Amino acid sequence: MKSYVKSIIPAVALIFCACAASAADLKALDRVTMLMTKNQVTAILGAPDKVADMGGLMVDLYMVSQAEPLVSAGYFYEKNSVLAGHTLIFRGDVTSRTAARMKEHGFTSQMEAGEYIRLAGKDDDTGHPVVVTISRIDELTTVTTFEKGFYERRADK
Repeated sequence: MKSYVKSIIPAVALIFCACAASAADLKALDRVTMLMTKNQVTAILGAPDKVADMGGLMVDLYMVSQAEPLVSAGYFYEKNSVLAGHTLIFRGDVTSRTAARMKEHGFTSQMEAGEYIRLAGKDDDTGHPVVVTISRIDELTTVTTFEKGFYERRADK
């Protein structure tokens, strides 16, 4: 995997930690599925707490409350405003527990290197192929799900 995709995760985690506003509802977060348009996502979640441009990759950031250890979520859009990925940020180390649960649901391990795990599987709502990365950054665990085609295009950069 190229450094561009690896650099997304720490940058998003830092932005998540810096924003503070009203919190997204956990049930609403679950209604969002890969390849929705930005308008569809906003209709479900409302306006994001913060919007960031990370090298042409738009990310809508939402704070989450009363769902510990989940503290924030972010949604990645390609230039055509189609949801290509999302990140969940958890407080603490939920790396191995998350990976084990995903494997129980049919995901297969593609790479495990220290505190970084990459899995492949299908979206539970749509059946669309996805790539999931799980990693630790200080006291946070990030779980990022990418639409497979998006991940492959970005990994080659």
